[in-house]
Amino acid sequence: MKFYTAAALLVASSSIVAPTHAFLPTHQPHRSLHEGSHLLLSRRHDHHAFLSSSSSSSSSPSQLWMSTISDPSTTGKSIGLTPGFTNDVASTTAWNDLVNGSAESASKAAAQTYMNTFKGETAAHIIYSKLLEHSVEVVNGYSGGAILPLLDQFHQNHPRHGDKKKIRWITNSNESSAGHVAEGIAKSSTEAKDGKLAAGIVVATSGPGATNLVTPITDAMCDGVPLIVLCGQAATTAPKDAFQSCPAVEIMKPVTKWSYQIKSAAEVPFAMDYAFYVARNGRPGPVFIDLPKDLQIQQLTDNLIEKFLDGLGSYTDDAEYNRHHDTEFVRLIPDTTAIHLGPADSGLSFHVNKEGELEPVESGHDVFHLDHHNTDTIYSGVAYDKIYESTDERKTGKLGEDGGLMKEMVDLIKNAKRPFIIAGQGANDASSELMELAETLQIPVATTLHALGTFDERHPLATNMLGMHGHATPNYLIQDCDLLICIGSRFDDRITGRPSDFIPAARQASKEGRGGVIHVDVRFSENAKQVRPDYFVHTTGKKFLQAVNSMIRADPPKDTKRTKEWIKKKLDLEKEYPIKITRYIPQKYEIQDDDGSVKEIIRTKMCCQGVIAEMNRQLLESGKIDDSIFSTGVGIHQMAAAQLITWTQPRQMLSSGSLGTMGVSLGYCMGAKLANPNKICISIDGDGSFNMTFTELKTVGEEKIPVKLMILDNESQMMVEYWQRLFHDERYIAVRNKSPKYTTLASAFGIKSIYCDNEEELPEKMRQFLFDYDDEPVLFHVRIERTPCLPMVAPGQPLDNMILVDEDFEVDLSAAPS
Repeated sequence: MKFYTAAALLVASSSIVAPTHAFLPTHQPHRSLHEGSHLLLSRRHDHHAFLSSSSSSSSSPSQLWMSTISDPSTTGKSIGLTPGFTNDVASTTAWNDLVNGSAESASKAAAQTYMNTFKGETAAHIIYSKLLEHSVEVVNGYSGGAILPLLDQFHQNHPRHGDKKKIRWITNSNESSAGHVAEGIAKSSTEAKDGKLAAGIVVATSGPGATNLVTPITDAMCDGVPLIVLCGQAATTAPKDAFQSCPAVEIMKPVTKWSYQIKSAAEVPFAMDYAFYVARNGRPGPVFIDLPKDLQIQQLTDNLIEKFLDGLGSYTDDAEYNRHHDTEFVRLIPDTTAIHLGPADSGLSFHVNKEGELEPVESGHDVFHLDHHNTDTIYSGVAYDKIYESTDERKTGKLGEDGGLMKEMVDLIKNAKRPFIIAGQGANDASSELMELAETLQIPVATTLHALGTFDERHPLATNMLGMHGHATPNYLIQDCDLLICIGSRFDDRITGRPSDFIPAARQASKEGRGGVIHVDVRFSENAKQVRPDYFVHTTGKKFLQAVNSMIRADPPKDTKRTKEWIKKKLDLEKEYPIKITRYIPQKYEIQDDDGSVKEIIRTKMCCQGVIAEMNRQLLESGKIDDSIFSTGVGIHQMAAAQLITWTQPRQMLSSGSLGTMGVSLGYCMGAKLANPNKICISIDGDGSFNMTFTELKTVGEEKIPVKLMILDNESQMMVEYWQRLFHDERYIAVRNKSPKYTTLASAFGIKSIYCDNEEELPEKMRQFLFDYDDEPVLFHVRIERTPCLPMVAPGQPLDNMILVDEDFEVDLSAAPS
């Protein structure tokens, strides 16, 4: 990602004298940024936040030094080593060309040069420019007095635009829906140039505008969705408890990766670029920026720039000092031209490469750094309660090395007789690599809700979704596997069932040295968080698969049939435990024609599963399944869609997983269509979920967004109703809906609609819904019966103790459902 920013220029300098033991990045220093500045990173050899005590001046010039990452529990023990820097710079030619000056003064001079390019502009103007710079094409939101200066920037006739590219502004029916649309854009943005998800952008006003966004922000945090929320705030000069003011930053802190209130227009370039970086890197997530109204119109002047530079704080190893100055989110690191952005306890350090791109300094000394900068390190022998300590039992190795833990781990994969792969969200950008590994070693693959489609379910090795409402086949297989390879999933409780009974065969194989668990995750903090692995690989799913595939290609397994019996068991389970669809007995009805004659017709009721299966059949037979993106609300329809749609492409399923947010499907679908105009975007929703947000039909109609909206209406919140049946002696409360006539509702907003309540008419009406309305929105109201979503693992039960048919059975009443 190009990062031509003030943050970049804080590490750009042409006037630094090297300290006696300073060191540089291994790439050549003194390179040009597009403004003509030069890049240089220097640090003191004895600066213990970055260098281990093992460094010495007598070391080989070619040696790469490691950066110590301190234990956040203040034990002072090392938890990881990150390569990339050398201390042999005394003879580097570039140093001889430097003139006198300190790193701090050089960094401030570079920052001043950069901020001068924005001089005379308002903060609102700078924000819009930054959105353009980061390739934002659509912004959703709602108006309000406190956000008017920024909102004005989006007007098509604003003098700033001229003939330049404009960002599309969409007014939603409420702020919460704006957040879900932005999530839909982010979740489905698979074409980002840097391979990462694009950030969804929301603009709203202060007070209720901000608080209405708590739910989509939390939803994004739980599911790893990059979101940037820009909200107005009462002016800094306003009295306490002014109209529509609220402590938005404090409200948002627990549910964001970063929450901050702008204190000067001079901070805006830094804040916007850091927001994009934090939102999109590591495990993606939401960022919140609070914008006091008076600062939105504040112009960047010489005086403001000078004041900002004079107050530029330092980031040190003194935790108390850092906490005291934590309001300064941009700080210099003493004796270096590296900078620290963000809070003291959860910020990041940066330098710049020759292309003018901001690159993270991987020598962070806290878990936040490790969760953003994967180290491509393999860990084994890490105790659950000592994952941040370097114990005698712990071994480490590098991903892709010829021997060591890498070879040991790959040999285990090659020799396993009953291997099994869980592909999580972290594997979504590695579908081809995943396919290669599975096919080469004949390993069955299951996916999580957020990874549906990353392994094409038309493939014979696909076992489809596992977990609480997963298919029976992967749930039974995982419990009997001898080696579990979990790629980019955090072992959510919906996957594991009762933790103490999860993967018993793999645990036994681990004790016997012939199997166990390999867990791959970009966040170091996931190491042993839910399941203790035999090998934890701190890297991305794609890099892990590339490294493993490369080693296997170089030395293929000699026994190519070792998993033959394992694959046969998979096929047997699929035959024995298919997803069952309730079928109803056809009924005869007499109807009267317009001419008064009476005739008899046959009509058959439908269930949720049957309707979704018919939709899937038509999309498969038409060859359109690969071109489709689906969103869901939360409920029976959500799990039935996950079970019965044939998922073929990564990020094809947009759904609220961890938070389980009802009402998201319409917004997600709108966002997906805005981000993917050439895709067929279908919302599969239940009446309970749809009733929460159907006001967004206003936006769909106004903007003419050609989405397909299917409402499966059983006038019930069936998933909760089923819990009440099992756990509360059929005392049903707050689970029955009186649904409106959705076709009438659609027509009120100028949207085409179709209605169906019987199996006989379903195929033709489904065809119309899917294929007759390519350039306009359409709503499909389908009346269904109340049926539970099976199979299901009851709360507190092992993963392989599944409810397969709808019949009475005993449950553990002490295991509360959720």
